[in-house]
Amino acid sequence: MLPNLSSLNLKARPRRTLAAFAVAGAVLTLAGCKNESVPAPDSGAGYYPVAVGNFWTYAVADSLWSQATQTAPSVVTSTAYQFKETITEEFTDAAGKKVFRLVRSKRQNASQEFKNDSVFVLSATGQSVVLTRNNTRTLELIFPVREGRLWNFNAFNNNFNDTITAETRRYSRVGEPFTIRAVAGSPAQTFANTITTANAGVAAENSLLKRIGYQQVFAKGVGPVYRRRDYFLNYNYTDSRTGNQIYVPGSYFFGFSRRETLIDYGPR
Repeated sequence: MLPNLSSLNLKARPRRTLAAFAVAGAVLTLAGCKNESVPAPDSGAGYYPVAVGNFWTYAVADSLWSQATQTAPSVVTSTAYQFKETITEEFTDAAGKKVFRLVRSKRQNASQEFKNDSVFVLSATGQSVVLTRNNTRTLELIFPVREGRLWNFNAFNNNFNDTITAETRRYSRVGEPFTIRAVAGSPAQTFANTITTANAGVAAENSLLKRIGYQQVFAKGVGPVYRRRDYFLNYNYTDSRTGNQIYVPGSYFFGFSRRETLIDYGPR
Protein backbone atom coordinates (compact mmCIF):
# COMPACT_ATOMS: atom_id res chain seq x y z
CA MET A 1 0.00 0.00 0.00
CA LEU A 2 1.28 3.47 -0.88
CA PRO A 3 1.69 5.94 1.98
CA ASN A 4 -0.71 8.85 2.36
CA LEU A 5 1.19 11.74 0.72
CA SER A 6 -0.94 14.45 2.28
CA SER A 7 -0.18 13.05 5.70
CA LEU A 8 3.53 13.10 4.99
CA ASN A 9 3.36 16.73 3.82
CA LEU A 10 1.54 17.77 6.97
CA LYS A 11 4.28 16.29 9.10
CA ALA A 12 7.04 17.85 7.04
CA ARG A 13 5.68 21.38 7.20
CA PRO A 14 6.26 21.89 10.95
CA ARG A 15 9.87 20.77 10.51
CA ARG A 16 10.46 23.30 7.72
CA THR A 17 8.65 26.00 9.72
CA LEU A 18 10.74 25.32 12.82
CA ALA A 19 13.90 25.36 10.72
CA ALA A 20 12.88 28.67 9.20
CA PHE A 21 12.22 30.14 12.64
CA ALA A 22 15.62 28.90 13.85
CA VAL A 23 17.40 30.54 10.91
CA ALA A 24 15.50 33.78 11.38
CA GLY A 25 16.25 33.75 15.10
CA ALA A 26 19.94 33.22 14.46
CA VAL A 27 19.98 36.13 12.00
CA LEU A 28 18.22 38.40 14.49
CA THR A 29 20.60 37.32 17.25
CA LEU A 30 23.62 38.08 15.09
CA ALA A 31 22.14 41.42 14.11
CA GLY A 32 21.47 42.24 17.75
CA CYS A 33 25.03 41.32 18.72
CA LYS A 34 26.38 43.40 15.89
CA ASN A 35 24.60 46.55 17.07
CA GLU A 36 25.07 45.97 20.81
CA SER A 37 27.55 48.43 22.39
CA VAL A 38 29.76 47.38 25.29
CA PRO A 39 30.41 50.18 27.82
CA ALA A 40 34.06 51.13 28.29
CA PRO A 41 35.57 50.20 31.67
CA ASP A 42 35.59 52.95 34.28
CA SER A 43 39.04 54.61 34.26
CA GLY A 44 38.55 56.20 37.68
CA ALA A 45 38.60 59.83 36.51
CA GLY A 46 35.48 60.45 38.59
CA TYR A 47 37.53 60.23 41.79
CA TYR A 48 38.77 63.79 41.14
CA PRO A 49 36.06 65.84 39.38
CA VAL A 50 37.89 68.77 37.74
CA ALA A 51 35.58 71.57 36.58
CA VAL A 52 35.30 75.33 37.07
CA GLY A 53 33.30 76.09 40.23
CA ASN A 54 34.18 72.93 42.13
CA PHE A 55 35.49 73.57 45.64
CA TRP A 56 36.61 71.61 48.70
CA THR A 57 36.87 72.95 52.27
CA TYR A 58 39.07 71.19 54.82
CA ALA A 59 39.55 71.35 58.57
CA VAL A 60 43.34 71.34 59.00
CA ALA A 61 45.15 70.16 62.13
CA ASP A 62 48.92 70.74 62.38
CA SER A 63 51.06 69.25 65.14
CA LEU A 64 54.67 70.29 65.73
CA TRP A 65 56.96 68.55 68.26
CA SER A 66 59.83 70.39 69.94
CA GLN A 67 63.36 68.99 69.81
CA ALA A 68 63.98 66.59 72.65
CA THR A 69 67.06 66.34 74.88
CA GLN A 70 68.24 63.62 77.24
CA THR A 71 66.45 65.36 80.09
CA ALA A 72 63.40 66.81 78.29
CA PRO A 73 61.04 64.95 75.95
CA SER A 74 59.45 66.54 72.90
CA VAL A 75 56.40 68.71 73.53
CA VAL A 76 53.67 68.95 70.92
CA THR A 77 52.02 72.22 69.85
CA SER A 78 48.80 71.95 67.85
CA THR A 79 47.09 74.50 65.61
CA ALA A 80 43.80 74.32 63.74
CA TYR A 81 42.51 76.30 60.78
CA GLN A 82 40.70 75.78 57.45
CA PHE A 83 41.71 75.52 53.79
CA LYS A 84 39.41 76.02 50.84
CA GLU A 85 40.45 74.90 47.36
CA THR A 86 38.44 76.32 44.44
CA ILE A 87 38.78 75.75 40.70
CA THR A 88 38.33 79.32 39.50
CA GLU A 89 39.01 79.17 35.76
CA GLU A 90 40.08 77.16 32.75
CA PHE A 91 42.87 78.45 30.53
CA THR A 92 45.49 77.34 28.00
CA ASP A 93 49.03 76.95 29.27
CA ALA A 94 52.29 77.75 27.46
CA ALA A 95 52.28 74.29 25.88
CA GLY A 96 48.80 74.87 24.42
CA LYS A 97 47.10 72.44 26.83
CA LYS A 98 43.81 73.00 28.66
CA VAL A 99 44.44 73.42 32.40
CA PHE A 100 42.60 74.74 35.45
CA ARG A 101 43.54 77.31 38.09
CA LEU A 102 43.12 76.01 41.64
CA VAL A 103 43.14 78.73 44.31
CA ARG A 104 43.74 77.76 47.91
CA SER A 105 42.49 80.17 50.58
CA LYS A 106 42.84 80.05 54.35
CA ARG A 107 41.07 81.18 57.50
CA GLN A 108 41.51 80.48 61.20
CA ASN A 109 37.87 79.55 61.87
CA ALA A 110 34.35 79.72 60.45
CA SER A 111 33.77 83.25 61.79
CA GLN A 112 36.39 84.70 59.41
CA GLU A 113 36.47 85.25 55.67
CA PHE A 114 38.79 83.13 53.52
CA LYS A 115 41.87 84.90 52.18
CA ASN A 116 43.83 83.63 49.19
CA ASP A 117 46.89 81.69 50.29
CA SER A 118 48.38 80.15 47.12
CA VAL A 119 47.61 79.22 43.51
CA PHE A 120 48.07 75.80 41.88
CA VAL A 121 47.42 74.47 38.37
CA LEU A 122 45.49 71.25 37.68
CA SER A 123 45.68 69.28 34.46
CA ALA A 124 43.15 66.46 34.00
CA THR A 125 43.26 64.06 31.04
CA GLY A 126 42.11 60.53 30.34
CA GLN A 127 45.50 59.31 31.56
CA SER A 128 46.21 61.31 34.72
CA VAL A 129 45.66 64.28 37.02
CA VAL A 130 48.75 66.49 37.37
CA LEU A 131 49.13 69.22 40.03
CA THR A 132 51.62 72.08 39.61
CA ARG A 133 52.69 73.71 42.86
CA ASN A 134 55.60 76.18 43.10
CA ASN A 135 56.58 75.24 39.53
CA THR A 136 56.79 71.57 40.50
CA ARG A 137 54.53 69.08 38.70
CA THR A 138 53.36 65.95 40.50
CA LEU A 139 51.28 63.00 39.29
CA GLU A 140 48.38 62.94 41.75
CA LEU A 141 46.42 60.19 39.99
CA ILE A 142 47.07 57.88 37.05
CA PHE A 143 44.40 56.01 35.06
CA PRO A 144 43.03 53.45 34.95
CA VAL A 145 42.82 53.05 38.71
CA ARG A 146 43.82 49.56 39.79
CA GLU A 147 44.42 47.96 43.19
CA GLY A 148 48.14 47.94 43.98
CA ARG A 149 49.14 49.96 40.92
CA LEU A 150 52.38 51.92 41.36
CA TRP A 151 53.63 55.02 39.59
CA ASN A 152 56.27 57.75 39.84
CA PHE A 153 54.73 60.67 41.73
CA ASN A 154 57.64 62.92 40.67
CA ALA A 155 57.90 61.77 37.05
CA PHE A 156 57.75 65.39 35.82
CA ASN A 157 60.27 66.97 38.21
CA ASN A 158 63.77 66.51 39.62
CA ASN A 159 62.94 65.44 43.17
CA PHE A 160 66.17 64.18 44.73
CA ASN A 161 64.43 61.16 46.27
CA ASP A 162 63.32 59.81 42.89
CA THR A 163 64.91 58.42 39.80
CA ILE A 164 63.20 58.40 36.42
CA THR A 165 62.02 54.84 37.07
CA ALA A 166 61.09 55.18 40.74
CA GLU A 167 57.63 54.05 41.80
CA THR A 168 56.67 56.21 44.74
CA ARG A 169 52.84 56.19 44.88
CA ARG A 170 50.50 53.25 45.22
CA TYR A 171 46.75 52.67 44.97
CA SER A 172 45.02 50.69 47.70
CA ARG A 173 41.47 50.08 49.03
CA VAL A 174 40.06 50.69 45.56
CA GLY A 175 36.27 50.95 45.65
CA GLU A 176 36.08 50.62 49.44
CA PRO A 177 34.13 52.90 51.82
CA PHE A 178 35.99 55.45 53.94
CA THR A 179 34.77 57.33 57.02
CA ILE A 180 36.14 60.69 58.11
CA ARG A 181 35.70 61.67 61.73
CA ALA A 182 33.62 64.52 63.07
CA VAL A 183 35.73 67.68 63.12
CA ALA A 184 35.29 71.47 63.36
CA GLY A 185 31.58 71.13 64.09
CA SER A 186 30.97 68.93 61.05
CA PRO A 187 29.57 65.42 61.56
CA ALA A 188 31.39 62.24 60.58
CA GLN A 189 30.87 61.25 56.96
CA THR A 190 31.14 57.93 55.16
CA PHE A 191 31.89 57.81 51.45
CA ALA A 192 30.83 54.56 49.80
CA ASN A 193 33.38 54.37 46.98
CA THR A 194 36.92 55.63 47.52
CA ILE A 195 40.54 55.07 46.59
CA THR A 196 43.62 55.63 48.74
CA THR A 197 46.98 56.80 47.44
CA ALA A 198 50.06 56.61 49.65
CA ASN A 199 53.81 57.00 49.47
CA ALA A 200 55.75 53.91 48.50
CA GLY A 201 59.33 52.89 47.81
CA VAL A 202 61.98 55.53 48.52
CA ALA A 203 59.27 58.08 49.39
CA ALA A 204 58.17 56.13 52.47
CA GLU A 205 60.16 55.13 55.52
CA ASN A 206 59.37 53.75 58.95
CA SER A 207 62.63 52.95 60.71
CA LEU A 208 64.45 53.61 63.99
CA LEU A 209 65.78 56.84 62.47
CA LYS A 210 62.70 58.37 60.91
CA ARG A 211 59.10 57.97 59.83
CA ILE A 212 57.90 59.60 56.62
CA GLY A 213 54.47 59.07 55.13
CA TYR A 214 51.74 60.63 53.01
CA GLN A 215 48.20 59.43 52.38
CA GLN A 216 45.36 60.92 50.33
CA VAL A 217 41.83 59.54 49.97
CA PHE A 218 39.56 60.36 47.02
CA ALA A 219 35.81 59.70 46.94
CA LYS A 220 34.06 59.02 43.65
CA GLY A 221 32.10 62.04 42.46
CA VAL A 222 33.56 64.18 45.27
CA GLY A 223 37.37 64.42 45.03
CA PRO A 224 39.97 64.53 47.81
CA VAL A 225 38.29 63.93 51.19
CA TYR A 226 41.28 63.29 53.47
CA ARG A 227 45.03 63.96 53.51
CA ARG A 228 47.63 62.89 56.05
CA ARG A 229 51.29 63.92 56.11
CA ASP A 230 53.88 62.73 58.67
CA TYR A 231 57.56 63.60 59.04
CA PHE A 232 59.43 62.47 62.16
CA LEU A 233 63.16 62.31 62.88
CA ASN A 234 63.32 60.09 65.95
CA TYR A 235 65.39 61.36 68.87
CA ASN A 236 68.32 59.20 69.95
CA TYR A 237 71.57 59.56 71.86
CA THR A 238 74.59 57.47 72.86
CA ASP A 239 74.62 56.18 76.42
CA SER A 240 77.93 57.38 77.91
CA ARG A 241 78.20 54.33 80.19
CA THR A 242 77.46 51.52 77.74
CA GLY A 243 78.02 53.13 74.36
CA ASN A 244 74.58 51.90 73.26
CA GLN A 245 72.32 54.02 71.09
CA ILE A 246 69.17 54.97 73.00
CA TYR A 247 65.92 55.74 71.17
CA VAL A 248 63.27 57.58 73.18
CA PRO A 249 59.69 56.77 72.08
CA GLY A 250 57.61 59.89 71.40
CA SER A 251 60.62 62.20 71.28
CA TYR A 252 62.10 63.69 68.14
CA PHE A 253 64.83 65.83 66.68
CA PHE A 254 61.98 67.10 64.53
CA GLY A 255 58.35 66.03 64.34
CA PHE A 256 55.50 67.34 62.20
CA SER A 257 52.09 66.00 61.13
CA ARG A 258 49.17 67.48 59.21
CA ARG A 259 45.61 66.21 58.79
CA GLU A 260 43.20 67.72 56.24
CA THR A 261 39.61 66.52 56.62
CA LEU A 262 36.84 67.48 54.19
CA ILE A 263 34.01 69.43 55.80
CA ASP A 264 32.31 70.94 52.73
CA TYR A 265 32.38 70.66 48.96
CA GLY A 266 30.48 71.86 45.89
CA PRO A 267 29.52 73.52 43.60
CA ARG A 268 26.07 74.61 44.67
